[in-house]
Amino acid sequence: MASQFARPSGLGGAVVTRVMNRQNRRLYDQAVKLLEVADADAVLDIGCGNGFVLNRLAKTSRAALVGVDPSASMVRAAAARNRRFVDGGRMAVMAGEVSHVPLPNGSVTKALSINTVYFWDDVPAAMAEIRRLLRAGGLFVNALYTNAALDRHPHTRIGYARHRPKDLAAAAERAGFAVATIPVLDGAAYCQACQAR
Repeated sequence: MASQFARPSGLGGAVVTRVMNRQNRRLYDQAVKLLEVADADAVLDIGCGNGFVLNRLAKTSRAALVGVDPSASMVRAAAARNRRFVDGGRMAVMAGEVSHVPLPNGSVTKALSINTVYFWDDVPAAMAEIRRLLRAGGLFVNALYTNAALDRHPHTRIGYARHRPKDLAAAAERAGFAVATIPVLDGAAYCQACQAR
């Protein structure tokens, strides 16, 4: 089950992502609100899944959008969901890992990751890669549930790495970010707003 959340594929992946989109909508709202996407932004969605959040951003701004996901089936699903924006040149969706995103240095002004950090193999390397992609002054919002909230769900007990906010903040700071940790959803989750120095 955890593998479908980490790298959804096939029919099971399609079902899992629909469930995630429904259950995580409030966390999506918080992350998007903190990101404050403007029309002039270039935004990267790390672990974009089936393109649900990309679709929302495309409908509420004129920003240039890029989604990256390690699952080929999710890349296809995200491209299909957002066909008109992809065809119109405002959005690109590609396969990639958070530790190696196939984009040039400083190519985005904002980035977000929602519920993907649990599956990152190397958090410091991922933070360094995100910093490489962001222009100076750019913003990365990392949104996730607390360890206590994860522990309440049977499907998160295997395959979900647990992180403490201070450890994630330290990794981001070492990569070149100034970090603010913001509790959301009545303390069940938090967003780390990471400003590129």
